[in-house]
Amino acid sequence: MIKNFLLIFILFNYSICVSQDYELRVTPYVNSKIVFKDSTVQSGLLKLANSAFSPHFKQEEGGKPQKLNYELIYKIYSNPNTENERVFQYVNHNYSKFKIFVELIYDDVFQIYINSNDSAQLFYSEFDRQSMGELMAIDRFERNLDFNRRLKTSDTITLPNGKEMVLPMRYSYYNGLNYSIAYGKAPTLIYYISRLGLDKIYKVEKNKRFLKKAEEFLSDCAIIKKDLQENKISVSDIPTFIEYYKDVCPLDAIGK
Repeated sequence: MIKNFLLIFILFNYSICVSQDYELRVTPYVNSKIVFKDSTVQSGLLKLANSAFSPHFKQEEGGKPQKLNYELIYKIYSNPNTENERVFQYVNHNYSKFKIFVELIYDDVFQIYINSNDSAQLFYSEFDRQSMGELMAIDRFERNLDFNRRLKTSDTITLPNGKEMVLPMRYSYYNGLNYSIAYGKAPTLIYYISRLGLDKIYKVEKNKRFLKKAEEFLSDCAIIKKDLQENKISVSDIPTFIEYYKDVCPLDAIGK
């Protein structure tokens, strides 16, 4: 009787874990430095609770967390002053009046940013936060590689300074309806660019669309506009586009 009860109890809890996509690890606090728009700075532990727009901060382990207003934040540095330091921001962009959460991956006269359709996961991309359901699907996926192609685990971009940057990619897995084969669903990484003197970022896309949606970005350089119209250069080739922009337009004019 007791054995039957324990078996039912285990199965019941297991079903709850799977149905609710129970995470093996709670969303962790990350060592961070937060720079606010009023130039004040706070260092401590940061967690993006339900979304990237719900930051919770505490100064030390065991401390009482407080919810921060993301509108007041200028930059977030995770793992500051280490080789793993990353920079995040809440910024305006050219497709909506609402801000998006991005990672700044290159910064000089021009800036390059990345955004993800899962903004909180962008912040936690170096952490393994897989659920029980995902782990089971991954196992099924790996056992059916005759039917499935192994998925990319990272995206690589070459920056204008020649440095290659590897961007981790985490997947959510789900079971297909046919033959119970697991399929992997990749996060969508979206690239944005900006430059000095502008207060928003611009989505990297095909030339025709970029010309229409990023007029302010191109306003200081008629040569660039003409070359994009004639497809002599592509915005999608970000490092080449940025270096070409610097070559054909005087740097002292950019941002003025």
